[in-house]
Amino acid sequence: MTDSKDCGSADRRVLRTLEQYFGTEIHEEHPLLEQVETRHLAGGDWLMHQGDSGNSLYFLVRGRLQAWARGADGREKGRFLNEIVPGDSVGELSLLTGAPRTVGIQAIRDSLLIRIDREAFDSLAQEHPTLALKLASNVAALLQSSNARAKSSTRNLKAICLLPLDETPRTAEFCSELASQLAEVGNTLSLSADSLGESGAPIHSVGEGEEIPGGLVNWLHDQEDARRFVLYRCSADNATWSRFVLRQSDMVVFVGDASQSPDPRRWELELDESSGAAIARRLLVLLQPASSTPIHGTSGWLAARQVDFHVHVRADQPDDIRRVTRIVSGNALGLVLAGGAARGFAHLGVHRAMRELGLPVDWIGGTSIGAIMAATIACPISDEESLQLARSSFVEGKPFSDFTIPMMSLIRGRRMDRLLREHLDFQIEDLPIPFYCVSCNLDTGSTNLHEHGDLPHALRASAALPGIIPPAIVNRRLTIDGAVVNNLPVDVMQAKPVSRILAVDLSSVAPVEVDYDDVPSPWAIFRGRYLPFSRRYRVPALSTIMLKATLLGTQERVNEQGRKADLLLKPPVRRYGMTEVKSFEQIVEAGYQHAREELTRWLENTG
Repeated sequence: MTDSKDCGSADRRVLRTLEQYFGTEIHEEHPLLEQVETRHLAGGDWLMHQGDSGNSLYFLVRGRLQAWARGADGREKGRFLNEIVPGDSVGELSLLTGAPRTVGIQAIRDSLLIRIDREAFDSLAQEHPTLALKLASNVAALLQSSNARAKSSTRNLKAICLLPLDETPRTAEFCSELASQLAEVGNTLSLSADSLGESGAPIHSVGEGEEIPGGLVNWLHDQEDARRFVLYRCSADNATWSRFVLRQSDMVVFVGDASQSPDPRRWELELDESSGAAIARRLLVLLQPASSTPIHGTSGWLAARQVDFHVHVRADQPDDIRRVTRIVSGNALGLVLAGGAARGFAHLGVHRAMRELGLPVDWIGGTSIGAIMAATIACPISDEESLQLARSSFVEGKPFSDFTIPMMSLIRGRRMDRLLREHLDFQIEDLPIPFYCVSCNLDTGSTNLHEHGDLPHALRASAALPGIIPPAIVNRRLTIDGAVVNNLPVDVMQAKPVSRILAVDLSSVAPVEVDYDDVPSPWAIFRGRYLPFSRRYRVPALSTIMLKATLLGTQERVNEQGRKADLLLKPPVRRYGMTEVKSFEQIVEAGYQHAREELTRWLENTG
């Protein structure tokens, strides 16, 4: 990290950043410039650590930062919060109150910031009170929006590093097509080590081992200001250029041909070691054969290299590469599906409406039946096949009729295990649409996040309704339905490279009015149900009571998660019983009609 009290000739980016924040014209002689200093951070450097004493405010001029909360185990990077892009500020509260830093901030690429400390700001505020008022209003706005949806990690991505792991016809074709699709989104400049001169750079090329002149750095920053995207093309035979652009990138896209070995390339390891400071978020794109060939072996690619996300591009599925384009351009959409037992069939109707309205799902996750429906959507099957799969599994397969002696649960769960294995026997990382689900550790109450490994086992864990279905075993621990801790895991989706999140909540609980003042005995209930002329009591089934108790206990958390979504859908399915699988068609249709209406209105309002 390097600091400078001299803002030089008051770089126009510095002026523009200050003007944007304070809402007033800042000229080169403005007294504010005498009170600030510039700070340069190399990729990987920490601007601040959680718990540090704080008395200064920072504005990001160029580059990109990440905010992290310390984990329960003390790790600095315990929980990712969001990314900070040019124009954002950090540290208002510490400037005003001197309170310790509440998060850690790390640069993911070479960055330039403006710093103003408490003493300098106090001096400035005496002479220019309007600046102090503007800061106070910004802090108030910050506090007011503290519960709002977190900023997308793909917000304002500009510099993308494209790094093919092998030079094959498939990788070359993909790189060209991605560049073309990005150009359709916005003005895009594609650069390689040999094409600089053609684009007007101050040098014609960067050879292996050559020093990178400062003039090129400034020129590249100018290109980022003038264009929507700068796409850096790397290759194995020029490590100098690759190391340099890795440190200038907002996201690194590794492109692998799935027909090749998943082992790390030697140059890849050397580049990683020499560019350890370049920690921009990493996306692995695996180029797959046609969809008639099942995806497999993804775990080997993920184990061989450190990446944050991965997606598959099948040779005969044009929307797969469009998904990559949406991710790197900040236009991807995530779908989160809540639990709700038989009401979860509504999720299939919601997805059908999305498809009809041209809203493709780029990432999907859920809990309990929401996890199962999400996995069905993520699988390489058609919408009609998804409906048939759900119908055959839950209506014809009758997984809730697998009763047993109630030692751990009302049903054995073996029928559900068989159905999940029969229809959804995939590895999570091999799914064409990225997927996750959650379950609950029965010992600690902590959340298990399932993003890799055996899909049927993850779904069985996420849908292990307490008292109804036996607990699953995860890492030799009893695990129950994820609805107990997080029935609408929007917070997990916030950490994915999506810019919009749609969530579907099914947790409204219909009131049950009974027709007695004292609870009847089991024999009285039995006589009413099976003997003629006996009084019939309006008694909810034991499974319904258990399901409702699970949902009621997490309703406030569901409400909190729903507020984080860009759009929350609540299909009108409360009149259907939690185990009313015979109403499959009606529940699907209710989800479809509600989603069609709400999504149409949302699209009209958001453009």
